[in-house]
Amino acid sequence: MTIMIAYDGRRSTEKALEYAIKHSVNYNEPLYILTVVSKDQMDPENPDPSVREYMEAAQKHAASKGAIVHTIIEVGRPDETVLEIASRFKCDTIIVGRSDKSALDRFILGSVSNHVVRNADCTVIIVSGDETGE
Repeated sequence: MTIMIAYDGRRSTEKALEYAIKHSVNYNEPLYILTVVSKDQMDPENPDPSVREYMEAAQKHAASKGAIVHTIIEVGRPDETVLEIASRFKCDTIIVGRSDKSALDRFILGSVSNHVVRNADCTVIIVSGDETGE
C-alpha cells in the first residue's frame, strides 16, 4: 500500500498530515507528501521559500514519528495533479484535508477534495480541519 497526502501547509491540511503520518506508520507503508503550486510560486529563477520550508517541516515531522516519507513539489492545477501523482506512484490511498472554504467558494472555485473523490481510482480519505469535529 502506498499513501499520499495532498498538503499545502495550511491549518486545514495539518490535521490531515497527522492522520496520514499515523496511517503510514500503522501500516508501515511509504508516505508521499505532495504539494501543488502555481508557476509564480515555483519559478526556477526565484522559487518561493515558504513552499520548501513547509515541505521540509512536514518531512521532518513525519520522519520523527517513524514514517518512511518522500516529498513531492509539483507545478500545476491541484485537482488534476493530485490524481496524476497518485497514479504515477500507484497510490492505494489519497488523504486530503477539507478546506475552510465556504459553500459559495466551493461552488464558484470548485473543490480539490471533491474532484479527487469523484475521479480517483483508489481510496480517498477526507480529514476535517474543523477543531470542533475531533
